[in-house]
Order: sequence, then structure tokens, then C-alpha cells
Amino acid sequence: MAVTLEVSPSEALFTTRIRIFVSGLEAGQKVVLASSLVDDAGLRWSAQGHYRADASGRIDVAEAPSTAGSYSGIDEAGLFWSMAPEGIEDLAKFQLEATDKPHKHGQPLQDPLAPRVVQISVLSGSDTIAEATVALVRLAEGIETIEVRDGNLRGMAFRWRDRTRTRGAIMSLTGSGGGIELNYAPLLASLGYDVFSLAYFAYEDLPPAIINIPLEYFAEGFEWMKRNFACDKIAIQGASRGGELSTLLAATFPDYVKGAMPIVPMYACSPGWNPSEGVEGPSWTYRGEEIPYPPSMPGNTSEEMIEIGQREPNGYELTPWYRALMEQPEARANCTIPIENAGGPILLVSGVEDAMWPSDWGADMIVDRLRAKGFQHPYRHLALRETGHLTPLPNQITTFDRAIVHSLAPMRLACGGNPQGSAKRSRLFWDALVDHYRAVFGH
Repeated sequence: MAVTLEVSPSEALFTTRIRIFVSGLEAGQKVVLASSLVDDAGLRWSAQGHYRADASGRIDVAEAPSTAGSYSGIDEAGLFWSMAPEGIEDLAKFQLEATDKPHKHGQPLQDPLAPRVVQISVLSGSDTIAEATVALVRLAEGIETIEVRDGNLRGMAFRWRDRTRTRGAIMSLTGSGGGIELNYAPLLASLGYDVFSLAYFAYEDLPPAIINIPLEYFAEGFEWMKRNFACDKIAIQGASRGGELSTLLAATFPDYVKGAMPIVPMYACSPGWNPSEGVEGPSWTYRGEEIPYPPSMPGNTSEEMIEIGQREPNGYELTPWYRALMEQPEARANCTIPIENAGGPILLVSGVEDAMWPSDWGADMIVDRLRAKGFQHPYRHLALRETGHLTPLPNQITTFDRAIVHSLAPMRLACGGNPQGSAKRSRLFWDALVDHYRAVFGH
């Protein structure tokens, strides 16, 4: 009997559960299942799981355990999340020497809007006995991309060509790395929504750092969405500093924002940050006034952070400093975001093991305030165990997730969590995201 490898569906949205099923093996036969891709830099990424066929000569990756390889145990997505660049023994050195953002973050260098094509192989010894490919789609057909350079606004919009019905619209915001958010945005659009990934610093002619960013800029973005999407509801989403910003914008503009999803957020506004000069001034302003932020505290210099990040196996851990900063009486008294003013449902997502800043604690603080103020809309805090500052999507590579090299400074920063644990929790994250937007928009 010929060996058959079934990978289904062979093309699907990036986050889809992929079934990997082998038949036609001998009972108890040992084989290796391998995955591979070649990124745009010519770097080959791969993963392996070692399996034994059952009495019928079959292996179902969703039910059979891997006994060795790049992951172990029963893990239906192991061949996706555990991929790593071949020939690279020192992953930290690979990140530190990278010149592009994806490699600094431990991801393949690929067009963020193109499908990720992964080859799956069945190996018996040195022989390949079956092969198949799967295309993980980042952007569904029927969506147009629009580079936005309209007045002060800079970013990228994802708009459905079919305008026969009104769609919900989402503003997606990046964190401290700046630029355009392209990890979540195309997938949010693929769910059926119009999406505006609005850049607000470190992009083209925008400010180089998160310092004195006027909230009126985002109000302009909401108006742009109303004009160009003809939407009746707008929601907002962002991670890290974008999670803080999402919380702030939901509280400041309830007439625009009817749903918010702050990912690894903070309960109060943080000081501004310039990669070359460190912490300084306010992050945000509104109506010409500074949004209150806590007074700075002694900490390591940028040079010391770089040195420690290179020395420590999991990078420089910022959470202790951030926790002390945000526990200051002045932070609690004067800098708390009045999230009870928000105009719709709120889904907070945090990593329990966040080593970048204490997002689990920060999200709890937000929930405590919502409860104390009698917030009338639905709200939830999804605290992901074994997860750090990065909240991966299903099938996303998490091999490097304990640390990243920052996009704007050569700092290797600790993120926390562990690769297999955060990968398994990614399904909870995605399902909660889908449910949240259905609740906000009704579709």
C-alpha cells in the first residue's frame, strides 16, 4: 500500500486548524514528519516530530504524540509553531545580528500579506516517502489594500470590494516598534471587516518616537474610516504600547469607539520613550495638554540594557521596573485611564508570564476599575498562562518568543512565556478575538 499524506485544508486562513494525517504505513513504523519553508532572504526554516504509526499504519497528528524533534507530545500545530532557521545554533546571536524586523522578532522574512506556503514531508530514514503543501493565507480574496497618505494620516487600509452591505471597521495599532501594524490587520480584514492600520510614529514623516503624540490624530483616523468605509461602528485594537493607546482612545472617544481589544495593556499612561535617549516626557497629548504620566524612576541606561540583554539567555527583563513605575502613588492617583467612559464591549488579553511589562496585573487593574465604576458594557480579561508579552496567532512560529530584539534599538528584551505553551494558548486568544468582534458588530 502506498503511503499517503493528507494535509487539509490545503489552503486556508492562517489561523485555521490544519489536519495532518498519514496512512499506508506498516503497523508501528517509525517515521519523521517534517515541515519546511524558505523565506525571502533565502533562509530555510524547518521543524520535525518523531512518530510511530498505530496498528492500522496511521498517524493523526491531532491524536498521536511526537516523541522527539522540535516539539514533543500531542500537538496538532507543532510542525508550524516550532519551526526555526536551519544551521543556526545560537538563536540569540541570530536575532542580534539580524538587519530586518521579522528576523529580529524570530519570524521568517516574508511579504506580510502573502500566503505562507509550508511543505510537509514524511521521512523514513533518509527517504522522503510522502509530501504535501499547505498555504496559510494572510489576506482573503476580495480585499483591496490602500496606502494611506491623506493629510496628516499615514497607514494602510484593508477594504472589502463588495460594498453591498455595511461592515464593522477596526483600527489596528502597533506598539513601541512603530510603523504599520501588519500582523493582525490582514487577518482581521479576512474575517469580514474593513481595517485601518494607522501608523502614528517611526514611519515616513511621522514623529520618530512615542513622545507628545496628539490624540486628535487618531480622531482624524476615525473620521477617515467613516468616510472611506461608510461604517456604522468602529472598534480598536492594539498590543503593548498599542494596548495602552487602545485603552486610552476607547476612554477618550466613546462616540467613535464602540469596542476595544487592548492586548497586553497597561491601566495607566506610560512616559514617552525615545530609543536613543530613553524615557522622557509624555507619550500623549490632548487639546494641547499633556496626558498625565508617572514620574520616571532610576533604571538602567540604554547602553546597560543592551549589554544585559546580550548577556542574559532570555534578554533584558523590564517588568520589575515597569511594575515599580506603575505602582507609584502618583501613577494610581493621577495617571489611571478612565476606561469606564468607553462606549462598548472590552476584551483585555494578557500574558501571565509577561517579562516586558506586567500586563496581567495591568489588565486586572482595568477590570477592577470597570467593576468599581459600574461599567454597563460587557468586559472580560483573558489571562493566558505560559504566555509572555507576545500573544501569537495559531500556527505562528513561537520558537523565539521568550525574547525579541527591538525594532528601533539593538536591545534584546525578555518577553516571557514558553514557545509550546504560548502556541497552545494561541487558539484561546484567536477564538476570543473572533467572539469579541461578533459581539461588537453583530456579524
